[in-house]
Amino acid sequence: MSKFGEISWEDEAAGGQKKRTNSKDLFLRLDDGTNEVRLVTQPYQYLTHKYKKDGDPGFGQKVNCCAANASCPLCAAGDKPKQRWLLGVISRKTGTYKVLDISYAVFSQIRKLAQNTARFGDPTKYDVDIFVDRNGGAAGYYSVQALPKEPLSAADQEIKDKVDFDDLKRRVTPPDLEFVKRQMDRINGVVSDKPSASSQSKPVVSQVDNSPSDEGDDDDDAFPSYE
Repeated sequence: MSKFGEISWEDEAAGGQKKRTNSKDLFLRLDDGTNEVRLVTQPYQYLTHKYKKDGDPGFGQKVNCCAANASCPLCAAGDKPKQRWLLGVISRKTGTYKVLDISYAVFSQIRKLAQNTARFGDPTKYDVDIFVDRNGGAAGYYSVQALPKEPLSAADQEIKDKVDFDDLKRRVTPPDLEFVKRQMDRINGVVSDKPSASSQSKPVVSQVDNSPSDEGDDDDDAFPSYE
């Protein structure tokens, strides 16, 4: 079973209940070009699927995997969940705390900096610039650069001291089966408080679930609130 929750940068990438918050304000969307941030938490790992209803030409919507708690219908349909990570960061563009949702493309580059202890080390000790190049192809879409080391300012420290670590833990906690079924029903256009027969049928899973355009996606569908 893949690990979820807080991990260290030394861990191998191997694989809840949440109060409703305004995800559109909380999550950081990466802009084209430079995105300078300061990490203030360790990475929080979770597993997610992309799911779409039959006939939908899009990439699908994120539904977190419930395999840790029950048999996951999306796993059963043959869709292998993808690992992603949540990071608490200070956005230098806004000077505010944000949650950044990253795929392996960004995670692996930050981890490489962290493991280069001679030059960089702990990525909470310096800002990083996550550069987005939409013409860079799969290998160059994201590039992560370490900026010179400097301590947190008094304002930075105040932001860090107010970080709700429990919120990150809740967000990466695998949902239960009934919540996943309700998410599938909603995506299928079925409005009901209880799972309907549509979620019992074979799900249609997205065949394109690694599009770089969803990095840092901040809509509520990508980050459901577990209740």
